[in-house]
Amino acid sequence: MIDYLADVKPLQDQGLSPSDIVSHLNSKTATPMNPEQCRYILQDTGAVLTDPVTPDQRTGSLISYYQGLPDGDAKKLIAFFISRIYNGEVVRTDQWPRSAQFKGVEDSMPAELQSVSAKLVESAGGRAASVTEEDVTAAQQAWEDQEAQRLAQEEADFQAAREEALRMEEEMRKLELAQEHSRKAQSLWNIHIAPLMDSIEAPVTDGAVWQAALQTMANEWTA
Repeated sequence: MIDYLADVKPLQDQGLSPSDIVSHLNSKTATPMNPEQCRYILQDTGAVLTDPVTPDQRTGSLISYYQGLPDGDAKKLIAFFISRIYNGEVVRTDQWPRSAQFKGVEDSMPAELQSVSAKLVESAGGRAASVTEEDVTAAQQAWEDQEAQRLAQEEADFQAAREEALRMEEEMRKLELAQEHSRKAQSLWNIHIAPLMDSIEAPVTDGAVWQAALQTMANEWTA
């Protein structure tokens, strides 16, 4: 399965064409080629043999093949591969462009050396199942659909949070207004009604007085 963000988008950002991306995905190994493992395979298969007396002198089927190649990209890439492996450096066949370069050289080799190359690839975790441009397009479309859904959900969540914040703000405004009314009512009550209620020694029995006090409260409320 293609991971669009990990496998495709970085290459698109580099400007690679769909065909180059497919070439990379079909060529890349799971991990870089480890120099120690590669040296063992090359020695074990007789592809590269190192003279124990003169370590810089190398022979073998890969060396003979290399020496017989005309100058060009294939020869340069084999020299690059051998140089890194015997200098103890990994070969990033898991990354573009080494992935496609290694596969291109591998495909042009005779069967004897292709079997050696297959062991090198296996030591680097092998290659994934073959993919097509349609697979890449489908992976991108699936990601774009998911991204659109994610952004739409983020927008919906933002709007819902905003509406909830506005609702809470309105509730707080109403509560503050109610508390303000309560304080005002209590203040007017204390001024106009409480004194009438506290007149124990001389109780106010005239209903008109109570009514007038209430009316004064009402008038001052709206004033």
